[in-house]
Amino acid sequence: MPRFLKTILVLFILANLALGFVLLMPLPKALVELRPQETVKIFDRNGTLIDEEIKDAQGRQTFVPIAEIPANLKNAFLAAEDQRFYEHSGVDFSAILRAVWQNVTAGEVVSGGSTITQQLVRNLIGVNQSRSFYQKIKESIFALRLSRIHDKDQVFELYLNSIYFGGLAYGVEAASWQYFCKSVQNLDLAESAFLAGLPQAPNRYYPFKHFEAAKQRQETILAAMLKADLITQAEFDESKAEEIKLNPAKAEKKAPHFSDFVIQEIQQNPTIPRPSSVPSAKITTTLDLGLQERVENLLESQITFLRSKNVENAAAVVLDPKTGDILAMVGGVDYSDPSIQGAVNLATSLRQPGSALKPLVYAAAFEKGWTPETVIVDEPIKYDTPEGLPYSPQNFDLSFRGPVTAAQALAESLNVPAVKTLDYVGLSTFLKLARDFGITTFTEDASHYGLSLALGSGEVSLLELASAFGTFANHGNHCPFLYLLTKSAPECSLAVKPETASLISAILSNNDLRMPEFGEENPLNFDYPVAAKTGTSRNFRDNWTMGYTDDYVVGVWVGNARGELMQGATGITGAAPIFSKIVNMLHERSGTKLTVDQSIQIATMLDSSANPVGADGHPRLRGDGSAPQGFHIISPFANDLFLFDPSKPAESQKVQFKASESAQWFVDDQLIGEGESVLWEIKHGEHTIRAVNEDVTRDVEIQVK
Repeated sequence: MPRFLKTILVLFILANLALGFVLLMPLPKALVELRPQETVKIFDRNGTLIDEEIKDAQGRQTFVPIAEIPANLKNAFLAAEDQRFYEHSGVDFSAILRAVWQNVTAGEVVSGGSTITQQLVRNLIGVNQSRSFYQKIKESIFALRLSRIHDKDQVFELYLNSIYFGGLAYGVEAASWQYFCKSVQNLDLAESAFLAGLPQAPNRYYPFKHFEAAKQRQETILAAMLKADLITQAEFDESKAEEIKLNPAKAEKKAPHFSDFVIQEIQQNPTIPRPSSVPSAKITTTLDLGLQERVENLLESQITFLRSKNVENAAAVVLDPKTGDILAMVGGVDYSDPSIQGAVNLATSLRQPGSALKPLVYAAAFEKGWTPETVIVDEPIKYDTPEGLPYSPQNFDLSFRGPVTAAQALAESLNVPAVKTLDYVGLSTFLKLARDFGITTFTEDASHYGLSLALGSGEVSLLELASAFGTFANHGNHCPFLYLLTKSAPECSLAVKPETASLISAILSNNDLRMPEFGEENPLNFDYPVAAKTGTSRNFRDNWTMGYTDDYVVGVWVGNARGELMQGATGITGAAPIFSKIVNMLHERSGTKLTVDQSIQIATMLDSSANPVGADGHPRLRGDGSAPQGFHIISPFANDLFLFDPSKPAESQKVQFKASESAQWFVDDQLIGEGESVLWEIKHGEHTIRAVNEDVTRDVEIQVK
């Protein structure tokens, strides 16, 4: 056999082996399923686009059903890429022969002859990086097989939704927005032909750099459409003469910290559908963009007044306490400013909450039986630590007030009583309650934390602390924060008794209780009921104001992303004014306010001398909220709870009894003294205190633990 015949035979055998291999090769999953991919688009609760997750390798992509793609655009692609698309079986052999002839006569590659189906195969299985003879055969075979398992419209639909147009735009809808800032349904004939010309060479025809080349390509396609009788001469002339006005879509991020947060969460949560597995990649969030933008504006305007205190940044969140929905999340005042680390989300960053954590401490004590009238002695105290170093908490003003009630201590944000309260509750008990309230950052066991945790030494995020405060607003039920809008009922759980939540709400909404520490005209003095608590971390690194009404939870943080010290800014001067403006805006928006349980009456006494420490201006509480009449016991009050400190000498732990007039004083029927006031050395147990003035007798029951 001649040598050339042997060569032909070998090539024939090899070609058949290659063909058989490709025919037997299973089709890639992408060709079998033909599921369109989309970039993740994030919408607010009202359907407004917030952001789009764009990756360099994936680009921007939006699926549009073929029925919604204009006929002119489909015809433009058919004229430009594959006029016999609806006639051939995936490979147009006549086009291949024509391309071979054109390439031979031209002396260079001027035509490829690839059909729309073949181009789609290349896009889906990635063979476009190699144009070898084997890859061309493989592409053709896959195109033939693809046409047998999917109808033409399915193939054309996916092609139009996946072809690359340059500028990270994949598919006709993304391209329409990229270059004309409108949906594909609104394209006219001239714009359709213009877009159809770009995929042949996206870089060469990129309109923002090579507009004239793109315009010439458009005219070539219009001519092809005219020749194929897809348009009339009049339509050709009008479209060719039409001025193409590029109107690039602005890639402006709305709610940037929130959208980054959502993208990060869905990337980490495998239960959330991804665009590679479902036709739709639309994610509807809980955010209210209108509210978000108003909160952003408030923060931006207020931060200008705080820069004199070396404050560069602020963050705020607004939640719905009944569902946990995040309605607004402002993670900083300027996302694009690297000098203040603007892209850092300060709503989810970990910071020390200071006194803003104290309501949870007192809630734990109320769960164990305390009441707002429980008396705690605010005095110098020292605790031993595992490290052997003494811990002596101090109040903000470095003074002590003597016996105070739990309500007074919480409202005035006294440190020593808060530490004593946590000592009574126990760290393990408190940590469990904090986790029930949604605080996930206290991950160590109780031995890791000290009693300074009562003063906010542990780190939390603004988002989680706001979610925790929502537990009080929701009558003790904690609803974890949500960022995806859902129609299902929220998964809430009871964290504390409703009575406990009501007590905290009554204290935090009572401006009379705050007044001795913050003054009458403080930013938290509203014309309607609002519960609020401030906090300042050590060395003025963090300012907080947290609070709520029946409908909203608002949390505000003020400080610097890098932790630089502020100069004299406290929770009441830094974060509270912003909190106040947000709450007032919400009240004007929907009339929101806090409904305080009317059965809980926590009021200050009208007589300032009623304070057991003396007439120092610090008001004392009455359980019934009424002004005293006639002879009465000023202190103690019914059901007062006193704490006995075993680390101190018993003789130094005395309580002052005081009456409106001179009286004989009895404890458990034992006479202990006479006069308007006497001192009694406290003893464990339940006791009856009796004051007798002539023929009038007054009794109160107290308890010492």
